[in-house]
Amino acid sequence: MSGQIIRPFGPTIYKGKFSEKLRLEIIDESSKSTESASESLAGNIEKERFIELSQGCGNELTTHVQSYLEQCHRAGVFTPKSELKGMSFEKIWVNHQQKGEWNPPHVHSGDFSMVGYCQVPEELQNEWKFENQKGQDPVGGKIQWNYGTSSPHNTTVFGPITPEEGVIYIFPAWLLHFVFPFNSDVTRISFSTNCHLIY
Repeated sequence: MSGQIIRPFGPTIYKGKFSEKLRLEIIDESSKSTESASESLAGNIEKERFIELSQGCGNELTTHVQSYLEQCHRAGVFTPKSELKGMSFEKIWVNHQQKGEWNPPHVHSGDFSMVGYCQVPEELQNEWKFENQKGQDPVGGKIQWNYGTSSPHNTTVFGPITPEEGVIYIFPAWLLHFVFPFNSDVTRISFSTNCHLIY
């Protein structure tokens, strides 16, 4: 299993596909969880839940991070300061994003962060049809990463990117990112966690 690294600017972003087993486990665990994550997160999302994953699914996330690090190392864009002993993950949280909810610009803790999409309703493909999306660049329901200072010719943007079911992105935890609200009366389910490297 491997994805690809995307380097549209200084920081490197990884895009990969995760398994159907992981997708279904996250949906199931988040539907049963009563442990709210809302007080710990930046999002304006009502249903945010912490979950625990089985060892097999946890190992799958580790494999994605390892692939990301290996590709970065081969490309010469990431060289560990000393021997890497392993990695640890913070508790996984799952967002059940609904109409009008959104994530403001924010960063995470740890070395790397990830976001994966478990449920992306087909209705979100038609966000561009809504009256408030009639500009040149409809952004309803999309994610975007920004890097650089806010001055001419210095800010680089990756996005807005349309989320895809079964796709995971890994990126430096300090990289500014945000999620736009959508208009459709549906629920999109995504998960995130932060990874700490152990030297």
